[in-house]
Amino acid sequence: MALRIVVCVKYVPDATGERQFTEDLTTDRESVDGLLSELDEYAV
Repeated sequence: MALRIVVCVKYVPDATGERQFTEDLTTDRESVDGLLSELDEYAV
């Protein structure tokens, strides 16, 4: 019997990066480098 573990992590925009907004005034996540949070790095 095999044990399978699923871990969910969230890829978030870099908080220190320059922020840009799209035409509908939401954060443009495509133009900002993303990173994993420090706690999520242990799961990966």
